[in-house]
Amino acid sequence: MRSIRIGIVAVGLTAGSCGAYWGAIQYQGNFHTVEEGAFYRSAQLGKDELQAAIREHQIRSVLNLRGAHPGQAWYDGELAVSQAFGVAHYDYALSAHRFVTREQIVEVLGIVRDAPKPLLVHCKSGADRTGLVSALYRFAGEGASADQADRELSLVYGHFPYLASRSKAMDDSFWAFVGTQGSPG
Repeated sequence: MRSIRIGIVAVGLTAGSCGAYWGAIQYQGNFHTVEEGAFYRSAQLGKDELQAAIREHQIRSVLNLRGAHPGQAWYDGELAVSQAFGVAHYDYALSAHRFVTREQIVEVLGIVRDAPKPLLVHCKSGADRTGLVSALYRFAGEGASADQADRELSLVYGHFPYLASRSKAMDDSFWAFVGTQGSPG
């Protein structure tokens, strides 16, 4: 009986620690450098956080992976900040729970390639869709190995493709694209 209680406590502490870690990631905007001076990733930032990121990292483009949502405060605020700072703004809707086709990947990589740099890429949490595009950039843009690029889709950024999580679609999309490319270089 004692070992069962210890096991329950251990599972509870682990779950609590994971939850606290995820909360801390989100509180900080999940902002990370993918390539210094060229590519940054984040969760959905508020107006003040976006202004700070633009100033600190000289952001010249924002790629929103949530798609256009006119009339919603977060979207209208992001557009207003982008316009006020002369930052190019791109919308490309992806779902964290649906497989991303090779054609969609080519389209989004075209935006990433052509957008003025530095570029900030974000989705809602900065974990799944943003992780996929970051991994694709590292693989196809920087020439990183698939295993190195895949690290952008990890728990470090809040990506959790386990226990029947539908966000595994991002991992499946990445590896399917890698399979069609051979070596990136």
